[in-house]
Amino acid sequence: MGTQRRRTINLYGWAVIIVAVLNQRCCHGSCTEKELEKREEEANIVLTGTVEEIMNMDPVHNTYSCKVRVWRYLKGRSMVNGEVLLDGGNKVMIGGFGDPGICDNQVATGDTRIFFVNLAPQYAWPAHRNELMLNSSLMRITLRNLEEVEHCVEEGSVPWLDTSAVP
Repeated sequence: MGTQRRRTINLYGWAVIIVAVLNQRCCHGSCTEKELEKREEEANIVLTGTVEEIMNMDPVHNTYSCKVRVWRYLKGRSMVNGEVLLDGGNKVMIGGFGDPGICDNQVATGDTRIFFVNLAPQYAWPAHRNELMLNSSLMRITLRNLEEVEHCVEEGSVPWLDTSAVP
């Protein structure tokens, strides 16, 4: 009798684990991300960087900001002025991590990613003044991802107009 009961409990345990794994696989991808071209278009600034410090945790909204060391601007460098730059000009504060409206938005210290950001809107001031805000999901840095983002940035740029012939 005891052996039969143990088998039933073990089978029940395995069934719970299998259902949990299947549920995680089928429903975890419910967040739909916009196409890369649209994400790049909506972001005024695209940069690569490494998260150096996590700060300004908001326990009510479960959001936080990060100090990010910038390695390269792929788009919008001219929009990042002296007030936004930190620690000698090679770091920025980025907010919006944990935002439920953005699919992949969680980082740890030391993570290096491609960030799609905009300047914080005035309604977010003073808490986020001089911060950049996440605009869409983060991307891991791979050669393919960098090439795809660079291609989108190049496609969206406006060539210089030759105004010398315009009357």
